[in-house]
Formats: sequence, structure tokens, C-alpha cells
Amino acid sequence: MNSIYPGDRHVKYPDRSILTIYTGTEQFSFSLYDPKEPGSYFYCELFGEDESDAFSVFKEAFFNNPFFSLPFRKVWIMNRTPIFTFIPASLYKDNSKEEFLDFLFSERQGVTLSHTVSHTGINVLYQLPEDVYLFMIRSFPQPVFIHYSAPLIAYFWEKVKKAGVRRMVVNLQEKGLDIFCFSDESLLMGNYFPCSAGLSEAFYYILFSWKQLKFNQSNDYLHITGNTVFREELIYKLAPYLRHIYCLSIFPEIHFDEVETNRIPFELAALSSCEL
Repeated sequence: MNSIYPGDRHVKYPDRSILTIYTGTEQFSFSLYDPKEPGSYFYCELFGEDESDAFSVFKEAFFNNPFFSLPFRKVWIMNRTPIFTFIPASLYKDNSKEEFLDFLFSERQGVTLSHTVSHTGINVLYQLPEDVYLFMIRSFPQPVFIHYSAPLIAYFWEKVKKAGVRRMVVNLQEKGLDIFCFSDESLLMGNYFPCSAGLSEAFYYILFSWKQLKFNQSNDYLHITGNTVFREELIYKLAPYLRHIYCLSIFPEIHFDEVETNRIPFELAALSSCEL
């Protein structure tokens, strides 16, 4: 494999730069940027031939690109897995962790990790394949592991607290969607829904969750992000039922040069603009 980092883009200050590796079953991607250097954001996607091959493609890229071994300021390992749950940090104590894990994950798959989301008092518990975990801790000094839901929660927690309104955030994926709901300073719900039928299932899950949580169609807000082909059609279909629908885009405070921002997952961009 040839170098995947453009040769004309030199990492001037690796000790200021932040590397984020986004892991998944079908795709690995990574971003690199220097918060003090406008236009330094770089994003790359790595696809395998099948679901089991994406990690192999990333390992090949890792060993063929010396910049992965630079002394970065921070290395995030963000994992996309639909198997996750939330628990108040006040309850998740050392003497009771194993009991919670046995109850929440009837079948342990790989390594079970937790991450406290900033000042929210919420712990995200999720599972990461053991081979991915071991490779990352061998390859990077002190990598920080995080679930993809954490930056979404941290980012919108602040937005809801300032606005004083309830919000539903829908993050569209190719094979499903994430729904996160907030009220005042509380996370009401966070879940992933698989959608094999695309538009029709997404429409159902959004309105069903809206009704179950007793959101107000006139006062509360729906935010939709994601780059699926049916996003605009979904918004059009929801318009007769909900008053405040907003399409989320990449944040203007991040400087992107020569990067197709519509390819960057919203949660990855959110990680660059919120405190965790």
C-alpha cells in the first residue's frame, strides 16, 4: 500500500496535533489536525473487501505510513458499535462494576470499556474487539478509548442546557440510525436502530420515539445529521408532523481545507469541538 497521507502536507507540530482513529466492522477511518493550525484537518477512510477485512486494511496502512508513529499530543480511539448502554457515573463504582457488566452484557464479546462523558455524570459502556484493543495499546502511547456516542452527548448536552428546550438528535447511518434525546440537563434516551428498509423504518423509529417520550411537536426540536441518500426526503416526509426540523452540518469553527466535509461523520467532527 502506498502512503495515504499526502506528501505535500507536513505535520509541523505533532506535539500539538490530535489523531483520532474511528473503528468499525466494515470501515476504519482517521482524522488528524492541529487545533492551532487553520486548514490542518485531514480525514481518510479505509475500506475492506468484507466486514472482517477492514481491520487488516488499517494495520497495513499503519505499518506503511510512518506518521502514525509521530509523538502526537493525543490519540483517540473511537469505536462504532451498536452494543452500548449508559449508566450514571455515581452508580458505576469499582465494587459493583462486574455485577453491572454481567447484567447489562449477557454475552461478553471482546473487551468491555467505559468512558465518563465530561461533566454530564454519564458513563458509556461498550464492547470493543479484543484484537483491536490490543493492537491500539501496543501501537500508541496512552491512547484514549471512547464510544462514538460520547461526543454527541457532550456536544448536545451543552446546546440543550443553554436553549432550555428538548431536542431529539438523529444520526443517519447507511444501515441504521442513532437517536439521542435530551431534556434540560438530562439524557432521556440513546439508542441505535437497524434499518434494512431505509426511509420507511427511519420515519417510523423517529416518530415512535417522539411519541413515547411525549415530545411536543410545536415546541421541541429535531436535528438530523448523516449522509444517507434519503436524508432530504426524510425531512420532507417529517415536515407535516414536526415544526422544528434542522439539518446539521459540520461546524464552522473547524477549518477544513481540501476535505470533503460531507464525508466526515458528525460524531467525529463533534469530538473536535467539545470537551470530553
